[in-house]
Amino acid sequence: MTRGAKYGLAIVILLLLASIPLAMQFETGSIEGVVTHEIGPIAKASVEARSVISGTAFRTESDAVGHYKLENLRGGRYSLWVQAVGHDSIWIRQVSVERGRTTHGNIHLGKSPTSTSGL
Repeated sequence: MTRGAKYGLAIVILLLLASIPLAMQFETGSIEGVVTHEIGPIAKASVEARSVISGTAFRTESDAVGHYKLENLRGGRYSLWVQAVGHDSIWIRQVSVERGRTTHGNIHLGKSPTSTSGL
């Protein structure tokens, strides 16, 4: 094999390897939304998505404006568990995720009766 052919083959291999993350982007989906309570958004709410089929768990926290996003989820059904300090937890039995798409789901948590407001 000539030197030019070796370089050409190496370039083709590198281009193929570089395209894998782009292809994977279309093989997965995501879930995103906002976690709120009666006053507004909840920061640092824990959001866990668990695959109904495999049991694999994915976790994230909501940001300062209550936004959360779970990415790189394989297409399928997931259950969501959402909790925040001083609030009731919520379990959402089934959320469908499609490849290459984002499922939107805003979540409202109620105040826990045992919490104290500190005011």
